[in-house]
Amino acid sequence: MQLPAPFKPTPASDAPALSTRAARALRAGWLSGGALLLMLAAIANLANAYQRSDGVQVQCVIEQHGERRVVPVEWLGHGESGDRHPALGGAAAVVRPDKDGWPVIYFDQVTVKGIREKDPHMLDFIFYHECAHATDPTRDEIDANCEAYLELDRLGMMNEPLERALAQTHRKMMRLPSRYGGSGAAFWDKTMACVSERRAQSRRPAGQNHE
Repeated sequence: MQLPAPFKPTPASDAPALSTRAARALRAGWLSGGALLLMLAAIANLANAYQRSDGVQVQCVIEQHGERRVVPVEWLGHGESGDRHPALGGAAAVVRPDKDGWPVIYFDQVTVKGIREKDPHMLDFIFYHECAHATDPTRDEIDANCEAYLELDRLGMMNEPLERALAQTHRKMMRLPSRYGGSGAAFWDKTMACVSERRAQSRRPAGQNHE
């Protein structure tokens, strides 16, 4: 399943302005109740956007039981040192189901602050990794990493220097749970093996993708 393509770029600061304009328009009689609901829905969708390092805002869109939804993006903590949110277990981001079983992407403000300052492209990678989990909960960590890499490549956001930076960031993680391969180096090596296999599959004639 392909990850979502970016929607029209909109500055994050536009959400409050849109809300204010909607309220003024309703008071002035310029908007019907139905039109206001549509505008408020647009504002809610904007609030669930993730702003990439290139300034483009994107959403993770999934389909479940025949219904399409934008995956909410929630930010936990206040971004100050020592305030890492315990619900994330030390991770920069996780996907958890809400009370109705729909996925929500949670980011840890403290961890994200450091990544955004030092390696913003890694944060983009993390977003697409978590979106890969949200679009298909059966994906393991290697597959989610693989999807994130391929999506960034498809968007024109992957090149040799960026790949080297991602590899370096992964390899700094010395010990990881077995579902990540046991170490950052193994995690990245398995990711790139998956990427190579997926690329090889795309080049094979139809019907020849099986061993």
